[in-house]
Amino acid sequence: MDPTIDENTTLLIVGTFPSQISRDTNQYYGNPRNQFWKLMGEILAIDLQDSNYDDRIRVLHDRQIGLWDTLKACDITGSSDSSIRNEEYNDFSQLTSIKKIICNGKKAEKYIKHCNVPTNVNILVVPSSSPARAMKISDKSEMWKEVIGTVEKR
Repeated sequence: MDPTIDENTTLLIVGTFPSQISRDTNQYYGNPRNQFWKLMGEILAIDLQDSNYDDRIRVLHDRQIGLWDTLKACDITGSSDSSIRNEEYNDFSQLTSIKKIICNGKKAEKYIKHCNVPTNVNILVVPSSSPARAMKISDKSEMWKEVIGTVEKR
């Protein structure tokens, strides 16, 4: 999937590779069971779960947040990160406006090392928003807020 980045994006949230539902709908975090939009809604203090996808992306853009994945291609069974083989990595070297990359989960953190991230970019990791990551949403939310910080609308 193409990144949701523009020239003003300073914060990039990356996963590993889109889920089957996300690939089918061409929407990041398209699985309604994925907690990503709920978590971002709590951080931004806006209801994103009931918004359509274009509005969700617009809200992120307004706050200089982009979405992408560490992998541009791979062999994967369904949506299981543990089944990923034959990884091809995205190249982040041209992302000169990005100041911070948040890895959505440990697997994204593992793969980011192969994405040619500029040396001045701060890379942090949060617990995966995937429904497969068993953790209370309130605990995830606190960790996400701590790592992402305050995000102002421009």
